[in-house]
Amino acid sequence: MPKYFDMLRNHKPDSPNRANAAQDKLVTEEELLTSQASSRQPASETSGPGRTTSREPVKTEPPATDDIITNPDVWLNRCSRIMLSFLKAAASNRVVPIEKLWLHLKPQLTAVINNEKQLSALELKVSEDTLRIREMSDEFGGMLEKSMNMLLLSIKMGLQLRMSEEATLSLLLAAMLHHIGLAQVPIAIRQKSSALTREERQTIRGATHQGVGYLRDCGITDADTLLAIEQSQERIDGSGPLGLQGTEISYMGRIIGLLSFFEALIHYRPYRQRMLPRDAIRDIILHHKAAFDTSLLKALIDAASLYPIGTYVQLNSGDIGQVIHVHPRLPLRPTVLLSMDRKGQPIVQREIDLQVQTTLLVERCMYPEDIDQAL
Repeated sequence: MPKYFDMLRNHKPDSPNRANAAQDKLVTEEELLTSQASSRQPASETSGPGRTTSREPVKTEPPATDDIITNPDVWLNRCSRIMLSFLKAAASNRVVPIEKLWLHLKPQLTAVINNEKQLSALELKVSEDTLRIREMSDEFGGMLEKSMNMLLLSIKMGLQLRMSEEATLSLLLAAMLHHIGLAQVPIAIRQKSSALTREERQTIRGATHQGVGYLRDCGITDADTLLAIEQSQERIDGSGPLGLQGTEISYMGRIIGLLSFFEALIHYRPYRQRMLPRDAIRDIILHHKAAFDTSLLKALIDAASLYPIGTYVQLNSGDIGQVIHVHPRLPLRPTVLLSMDRKGQPIVQREIDLQVQTTLLVERCMYPEDIDQAL
């Protein structure tokens, strides 16, 4: 990946106007995240200590057991349901205990930290279930998908930065919950098909602060987690809502801001196709570099593989298959489950580890929906 580091060194900082445009684009991403929401009663628009909340009983999920942790299908399904319940509760300002999410995440985090193949299995399952996750809710499907994507990105970033397990768990919670305040934005604004007014745009930007107040009510007391969420829209060039610059933004807040922006580029949105990670990184470097911490961008390049698990690659043999594992030390030589020939015709499936099969190389990478067009 030297070419990316060369781009990082040689690229000139964007102008202030470009930086502001980058922030406006991010807000637009958040605005459109739930643009297909269905009708519901709008949540209370007050925030902070004066916000009205109710404590209705909510069905809780039992703690994850060993058999659930090692079964990515079951674990992800339960995690998605827990997160969806939080989004729905936030929309109605109903306080729910954060412990059920924490108890579900913690043992899985411990497991994947100690077993890279288990992390690969979870990443593959998230990739395969993207559409199912999005379709779990007409109103919150996009937000739910973002939470599951941020789950994986934050774990991989935490590992890349050699963060402690405790710090990674804080990062994980902040990543999955940083956009929960959007669920409390009035539905009339979230569903608006025309351009937002200045006041409505300010409401969107204020959702982060409102979400922090709600999460505090739900029992999150960790200062690092709350501060990261509060500052997740800030940019080191000062173009964020609060105008914070550089190290005025917490370390974890800078990480969440970068991961959230990157996630928006590499995953489906109703108004555009998703980018491959290498194209998303190139876009950030060329157009938004001034907004993000260069050292964290370098870490993201290493954490986010050029051939992500779940994508499809075509080898120099012509065969096509799905990436099922990425070797941290040799990211350009993943393990691939071959299933098609060069014409897209089915073949007997076979697993190829490019770390071992040194004569085989990846010639192109693509998402499943792009295979037909690439042939």
